Amino acid sequence: MAAVALDQYLASVLKSNSTDKNEIKLEAGNPDFDLFTIYLENHNTGIHRYRMDVSTILYVAKGTVTIKSGEKIIQMKSGNVLLLTEGCKYEIVSQKPDTVLVKLKFKPGFLYRKYFKDFSCKGEREVKVMEQIVDSLENEHVLWLKNNQIARPSQVMQHIIGGYLNNDLFAKALIESELTVMLIISIRTQRMATPSSLDKTKFEKKTLDNYIDIHFADVSLADAAKYFGFNPNYFSNMVKAKTGKSFVDHVDDRRMQEARELLAQPDISLREIIGRVGYSSKSFFYKKFNQYYHMTPAAMRAELFRQANINLK
Repeated sequence: MAAVALDQYLASVLKSNSTDKNEIKLEAGNPDFDLFTIYLENHNTGIHRYRMDVSTILYVAKGTVTIKSGEKIIQMKSGNVLLLTEGCKYEIVSQKPDTVLVKLKFKPGFLYRKYFKDFSCKGEREVKVMEQIVDSLENEHVLWLKNNQIARPSQVMQHIIGGYLNNDLFAKALIESELTVMLIISIRTQRMATPSSLDKTKFEKKTLDNYIDIHFADVSLADAAKYFGFNPNYFSNMVKAKTGKSFVDHVDDRRMQEARELLAQPDISLREIIGRVGYSSKSFFYKKFNQYYHMTPAAMRAELFRQANINLK
């Protein structure tokens, strides 16, 4: 099944669906397939909130979706993958009308630590990377792999889904191999950072960006410094020296970017947006927003609606 045809097929399943369940189960082509079960996230109304009883992989085949896990707001785009551990709680905050969110729910007992142990050879670097990945999953319960739609991991995910739906020979063996390929390539290209791998000569802006992308709604200088393994004062001065901007400025940049994206969605109130991007004061948010965009949030929303031909009157 070609990638484009697969996207169209999954979208048609969502469109023709009549159930009010939050998840739509896709039957495997081979009824004996026992590695995982695939579901699509429905576009029905209501709260889509989950507590995972099995390890799960979310894959955005098309569109965008905003997910909240704990205090983390994750804005996933087409091609992105999110690993979830057993016990992880998350909520589908919003998704575009054309979004196709695919869920691979593994059978009970599947553990990332056990699965990842065979990824690394004897090399110390590989072992450390995999330990970092597993520790991040066990501490955060989610791991965001920011692939894009045209990257190879996304193409492999398309093959995995197609293989699940069809009944080809050796489908399970091939899917297991492709799943390994997808994860290894994704991990190799991620902007990963651990306290042991960072010092004043190795610290890069992209590692900070990655951290703020995940934690911007609930983050502090002290928390970030602890994560990267630095004294708060030293970390603050290092960020300023390395990037030319303060840590707070980086966080505000990300929050303002998120606020603009949320303002374009008519079903989200301004009050909700303020809370989602991490501000507790309406007046402070307005002040920051005006400084950043030189207009009020209401004026920005009106302009975004005009550009999208949205008329709520």
